[in-house]
Amino acid sequence: MANIRSDVLDLETLKATQANHSYPLGSAPVQSTSLEAGRLLLVGDSPLGTRMIENLQSIFAPEWKWIFLAITLLGDETLLIGLSAAIYWCFDKRRGRSVTYVLLIGAYVNFFLKILIPWPRPPADLRIVEKNEMSYGFPSGHAQDSATFWAWASLDFRKRSLAFVGTAIVAAVGISRVYLGVHYPIQVIGGWVIGLSIALVGTMISRYLPRRTEYTSLAHQTLLVVMILGPLIATALFGGASGVNAGRIAGYLFGFWLGALAERRYVKFTTEVGRPKKILRVVIGGATVGLMALGFGTAYPGAYLIPAFANSVIQGLAVALVVPALFEMIERDRV
Repeated sequence: MANIRSDVLDLETLKATQANHSYPLGSAPVQSTSLEAGRLLLVGDSPLGTRMIENLQSIFAPEWKWIFLAITLLGDETLLIGLSAAIYWCFDKRRGRSVTYVLLIGAYVNFFLKILIPWPRPPADLRIVEKNEMSYGFPSGHAQDSATFWAWASLDFRKRSLAFVGTAIVAAVGISRVYLGVHYPIQVIGGWVIGLSIALVGTMISRYLPRRTEYTSLAHQTLLVVMILGPLIATALFGGASGVNAGRIAGYLFGFWLGALAERRYVKFTTEVGRPKKILRVVIGGATVGLMALGFGTAYPGAYLIPAFANSVIQGLAVALVVPALFEMIERDRV
């Protein structure tokens, strides 16, 4: 009976998703087959389905909810982009650029996979949070993003301590997504695998490209722009203005790319500063970007593709150019 109940609930969730979910790249043939495809992906009461969610929720009392909510934030895209910015501002500009590109191109992959694979999330009655979330669940964005960031950090910095810490965080984030009932375990595992793959490919490409031509090669820059704007253009052409997430991803990437080019030519700030200055940079940079995002977000709400793209361009420019220029002004005056 439990298995039948889970399948019925999942089919109801899938049908509701069909009725409410927007398809930025959706065409009529894709939408007409998504219900059948989703039915094939139901995991029901299997060990990697609702049973695992119910077991975790029975082991941990409801009071644990706040701990798991805090843990799940460690896989939030905004936090990881913030950590990438901190690397760019305080430790190594090349690495900061690399992890930003890898993380957000991975976000593109996640965006399109959730469109192409109509795999519903667990039933709403199992969810502790996000009960009204209607987007598809494969792959888990939190699991993928955390795996991408920490796998990249471990591979690029080559420190065992980062590998141990990163593995613990990635595992904890994935478990939290299952406990909260917003993803099936297999969707989390898929996120881990995809995130690790993206980090490996990104690291290999970063090591392959000669550093001296990273910004001077027209071919490399052209390829990067195509990777940034190509998916956004496809979204706009085939899905109208509904791909808000694609607009945010492309906007930040494009703004960051432009800002990094301008910084290298005009600002040329250094990351070789003491720990007090590093801490001050994180505070000043975070506050500056946050205030700019709040101001532009209030003036031009990002509910549609173009405003979302424009707002994110400003944020990317702020991280890569405006904040470093501010560092230079403040630190020059103190010398």
